[in-house]
Amino acid sequence: IDAETGGHRDDDRKVISTNHHVHVLTEVVLLFKRELQKISRDKASLMVRFSISIFFNLLFGLIFFQIGKSDSSKPLNLNGHFGAIANLLIATMMSVSQASLLSFPSERPIFLREYSTNHYRVGTYFFSRLSVEATVTLIQIFVQTLVSYFLIGLQMGFFLFTVISYVVAMASVSVGVLIGSYVEDPKVASEMMPMLIVPQCLFAGFFISTDLIPVWLRWAQYLCSLTYAVRIALLAEFGDCVAQSCQALLAANNVEEIPSYWYWLILVALFVGFRFSAMLVLKRRATFH
Repeated sequence: IDAETGGHRDDDRKVISTNHHVHVLTEVVLLFKRELQKISRDKASLMVRFSISIFFNLLFGLIFFQIGKSDSSKPLNLNGHFGAIANLLIATMMSVSQASLLSFPSERPIFLREYSTNHYRVGTYFFSRLSVEATVTLIQIFVQTLVSYFLIGLQMGFFLFTVISYVVAMASVSVGVLIGSYVEDPKVASEMMPMLIVPQCLFAGFFISTDLIPVWLRWAQYLCSLTYAVRIALLAEFGDCVAQSCQALLAANNVEEIPSYWYWLILVALFVGFRFSAMLVLKRRATFH
């Protein structure tokens, strides 16, 4: 009898599942341990991921050195200040979403085989992965914010910006998981990376005010987590700035369109919605596999 799955092994050493599930908590614990083992066995990828994140945040910190403490009443300084926040959030989104986008297609055959033999529920599989992803992402966000925050000299609190970055990171991971659940080939998943990043940048107000986007296309901004993260960050950074340039920036990005707490709630809703949709997609594809 296999101790972890509750199944029996035949002569070919393949696991044959029993017809009943073990307790949900047992499944979560075993799957969580396996996810940790994957990380421990692939330390090189984790180190590369953290190293790239630290490098780019150090680069941003040096390029935008102390821009946060400059006179925001001057348009040139304000644009640089806004650019620093925008680049940090975009880099955060890119650094975490790529891993989730590529990991699901590569692990798909394992999941389909184990799910088809009744090893575990889809929900426990997703929850265990989420637990590890959330922990690793939190550490990554904290480290990269520690590198860039003080170099840039942002005015908002350190932990507030860390939380903003973390929430948009987790929402982006959920989108990556959803797309990865649809795709079978990791190569195809890598080609879809621009689909995950470019719309977020276009609808977040960096390059064009959302009021200038055609009305029939403007609705897409409300599905982009980066839009809400930018609005929260701008309000936290420039909310107390009375200069006309600051108020114009807030107005151009519709920061005060609704109370700020709604932006937090929408980010959480996007995270839950995309993650739950990914779980349904994977379960459906596994059922008809």
